[in-house]
Amino acid sequence: MEGEATKRELIGAVRSILRPLVRQLIAHGLTFPAFNRLAKEVYIEVGTRHFALSFKKQTDSRVALVTGITRKEIGQIRRGQSRPFLEAVHLDYGLATRVIGRWVTESSYLESDGTPRLLPYEADTGVGSFVGLVDEVGGDIPPRAVLDELLRVGAVALTPDGEVELLERAYIPARGTEEKLAILGSDATELIGAITHNIDHPSEEAFLQRKVYYDHIGADALQELRQKVRAAGAAFVQEINRLLATYDLDRNPKAPGGNRKRAVVGVYYFDEDYEPPQNQ
Repeated sequence: MEGEATKRELIGAVRSILRPLVRQLIAHGLTFPAFNRLAKEVYIEVGTRHFALSFKKQTDSRVALVTGITRKEIGQIRRGQSRPFLEAVHLDYGLATRVIGRWVTESSYLESDGTPRLLPYEADTGVGSFVGLVDEVGGDIPPRAVLDELLRVGAVALTPDGEVELLERAYIPARGTEEKLAILGSDATELIGAITHNIDHPSEEAFLQRKVYYDHIGADALQELRQKVRAAGAAFVQEINRLLATYDLDRNPKAPGGNRKRAVVGVYYFDEDYEPPQNQ
């Protein structure tokens, strides 16, 4: 039956997704009972938000029906839920990404050759300074707190003259486990969201979903390959950054309007030991 075949494919996909996630969970001391509780919370959240009937109020009984979780457990979990710690980290990730994105695209923050300028922390006019940059991006986090965070994760450095130097053109922290885990939650969610969108919608409404794959590359080539892919990826991200900026209403008030939307384009590289398919 087509339904059973679809379920088998979905279970196989989930199993593949879970392997690296469970490795991180175990590495950070999160046991299966903790994961089990988390999975139930997410089932309840998704069942409540996305599987309500249009003609009646969503109830615990309805959520129990679509999730398989008992009404008693649903009530207990709803009463015990609190704001996740990593949600606050994710907000910092988004702000840092926007700060760096503006730094590498706005002419007032670039040298004549297009490289990011060293920025004074603060200037009399506020123009072309780090404080001015953070203020332009918006948000309620003080510029000093943003600077401290970027310094802590290795995205920027302070020169002997007190200027702020950009070390990374994208916010991928060199340090800071919490920040890297927040990126896991954000970026993996967006990638899976794009794929599931394409499963649920016809091809003419599909999101961009492309990759290249080779399975016979010598290990001795990987160091050179990684460097070249990193450079090509950085160039691609800079071009996409400039493109999206032209449609952002904060940056370009004359861009097309409508309901506020979020647009994300990502790129990644991965390598591992080759394992032949199990059916061969």
